[in-house]
Amino acid sequence: MDRILFDFFFAIVVTIFFIMFSKKTKILLEYPDKRKNHSKPVPLVGGLVLYTWVIYKNINNWNLVESLPIHIAFAIGLIDDLLEIHYYAKLLFQFLLGLLFIQSTHFVLFGNVAFDKVITFLLFIALMNAFNLVDGINGLLLALSLIYFAFTLNFSMLQILFILLLFNMAEKLFMGDSGAFLIAYLLLSSDRLPNEAIKIGVFFGYPLYEIASSFLRRLVFKQNPFKPDRFHLHHIGSKLFGHTYFLIIAAFLTIGFCRLSSKEFGLVFYVAISLLIFAFQIKSIRKFRNLDKVESVSERDESDLKL
Repeated sequence: MDRILFDFFFAIVVTIFFIMFSKKTKILLEYPDKRKNHSKPVPLVGGLVLYTWVIYKNINNWNLVESLPIHIAFAIGLIDDLLEIHYYAKLLFQFLLGLLFIQSTHFVLFGNVAFDKVITFLLFIALMNAFNLVDGINGLLLALSLIYFAFTLNFSMLQILFILLLFNMAEKLFMGDSGAFLIAYLLLSSDRLPNEAIKIGVFFGYPLYEIASSFLRRLVFKQNPFKPDRFHLHHIGSKLFGHTYFLIIAAFLTIGFCRLSSKEFGLVFYVAISLLIFAFQIKSIRKFRNLDKVESVSERDESDLKL
């Protein structure tokens, strides 16, 4: 009990320290722009807090060589948080990290080791970016992470993630790329995950849906598949249901996909559910676009009257 209280106190102190450090030095501050909803600079220190916690909890039993990819995953995100490196450079670093990952781990699909390593590599890259993508609204990445770490029985992570969730929901900090990449790598390297690639895909079904649907819907609307926008499921869901209710919906979806991953026809049900969600998402996007057109016409007419 004393250790739990000490860990809780340690996590709070470290979190507040990095928030104050960021505000004081103006380092790792995310400023508002047209693609972000917050109205004031917010510290991008969630990844630093999480990294400090991981070191604190594993300092006595870590092998530096084996843990090297964890440090690299964090470093890639931190560099991007600091310098906003080009997407292709970030992807190159992720490729190198993916090559390191498949040296020690591969998920099984057909039983051919070489082919399975390729599938593992592609799944790794997709999920690293998927976890970063779902960090688009406050609380979503951390809520999903709490569920995933609970399902993989990594209870030492739950305490810090819950504290970070409270600070994130209050818009006192953001996780940043460093936090998203670190969470993704810690989960993907867990020995509690299923070994089959299909089960991994269903288990991480929500973030995979977000990244897959991003490409597909842009193709549907004949847009550049790499051009960022605000029509992701979490943006649409937040507009339709409100922020808090959508987080609850996303949490239940995630729990459902985690449970489906162990079922015989889990993939079939996952694909069916994803197609229904995608149809709903496309319909909602068209509705929002039509509303935007009406509003823009109304504003133009109003300005003409003033002239």
